[in-house]
Amino acid sequence: MAGQRRDRRNTSRSQRHPPVWSWLLGLLGLAAVGAFGVLLWSRSESGKTALLNLGADQLYTEVQAHLDDALATVLPDLQTPPSHASPGASAAAEFAGLSYDWPLPAAGQDAAIRCRVVAIAGDTSWWQVQDRLAAAIRPAGGRVLWCERLPRSSQARDLKQPAEARDLVRVDIGTSGRPTHTLLLYREGTARPQVHWGADLSATAWRQLQARANGPVVALVIDDWGHRADATTSGLAALEIPLTMAILPSLPYSRRFALAGTELALPPAAASQERGYADEAVSLRQAAGCPVTLGLGTDAGKLPVRRREIFLHLPMEPQGYPDVDPGPRAVLVGMSGGQLAALLDEALHALPNISGVNNHMGSAATTDAPTMRSLMTELKARDLIFLDSLTSANSVAYQTARAAGVPAARNRIFLDHDRQDHDQIRSRLRALVQAARSAGFAVGIGHPHPATLQVLREELPRLQAEGVAFVTVSELLALQTARAAAGS
Repeated sequence: MAGQRRDRRNTSRSQRHPPVWSWLLGLLGLAAVGAFGVLLWSRSESGKTALLNLGADQLYTEVQAHLDDALATVLPDLQTPPSHASPGASAAAEFAGLSYDWPLPAAGQDAAIRCRVVAIAGDTSWWQVQDRLAAAIRPAGGRVLWCERLPRSSQARDLKQPAEARDLVRVDIGTSGRPTHTLLLYREGTARPQVHWGADLSATAWRQLQARANGPVVALVIDDWGHRADATTSGLAALEIPLTMAILPSLPYSRRFALAGTELALPPAAASQERGYADEAVSLRQAAGCPVTLGLGTDAGKLPVRRREIFLHLPMEPQGYPDVDPGPRAVLVGMSGGQLAALLDEALHALPNISGVNNHMGSAATTDAPTMRSLMTELKARDLIFLDSLTSANSVAYQTARAAGVPAARNRIFLDHDRQDHDQIRSRLRALVQAARSAGFAVGIGHPHPATLQVLREELPRLQAEGVAFVTVSELLALQTARAAAGS
């Protein structure tokens, strides 16, 4: 009995403690299975992406090809060969085309981000397009690194199209470790955008403007856009000079004309802010690992003539109010900062491309210093410039804007008090140019009247031939600053 008990104990111990060799075999089996699993994983799309993120740069082109295939399921027209060689060492070089390869030395000597311009069919919203791209590349370990909506200037024929149909979208695709694609998407059926990969078009335009604007500089402002769209407004919008269009809020055609805003010829930093590429946004994009820069617009090296700056023509309280009515949502004497902020935000939300404000009427509001101080605080917070229309000789608006750090200009002359008197409009235009010859710069304001259009059509070619440079208000302020700096 005792022997049987000892045998059972020995058997029990042997069952609880298998021989060492069996443990080793088990571990070797597990290691083999694990190694095989790692091998399979390393050969999978997601595995290669993970290894690239860990520094295996030799996998870059292979991961890029996988993402290319995944993107092609959503963008059938994506896979086109590059139309240009990679950029050279010249920082001033400009490259245009549907496709382009942007060198990425950090991922290897031959690595390059695939830059492509691709049409999107249908009316799917841009957010849905982004979601579809993200879903397509997720199985391959890809992700959307950056997405940015880029408004582009509208030609007259495009004004009836909603912004969703005309705007462009930049999407940067890649892994958490490396960018692989920069895509510029546009709507099928709209004009194909002209893109300059690696170009700083704003710097080019600004240099050319400085070279040409070495004589009298005039900024023409046309007020009161938004009431109607007719032959006169179409004619003014088609003038072959830069114009600043001051648009009244909440009118039937206000947004339509606000969409006509274009890029301006400004110093690079100011131009990037004017287009919405604030320094913070650029830093965020670069921090996300997206180094590609691009320019949109006209042919490289050519300064656009038909530049359009958009101002909010803000109604303000006149003398004789309320019998003299400036219209709804006007700045009234004594309004608080909160009330003024609400007025501005409502208008800016409805009108795109606003870079500045000038007063509609306002002979009472612009002479009230507390109201103007409150307004300028709000303009400063929104990075808007101010043009004092000078509807009152006692206006303090310009001085208040300057004191608040708001870039500001003043109207020199109204061209068309008598809207039908061609000779008076012509005389006032000549007086405006003479003021610019004397002071270097001058701003004049007109309105969408047939007589004003006719005089401008007749006089502008002659004035340009005489060396008068026409610019927008922001461009005038930038040129003033540059001249002052050069003279100091």
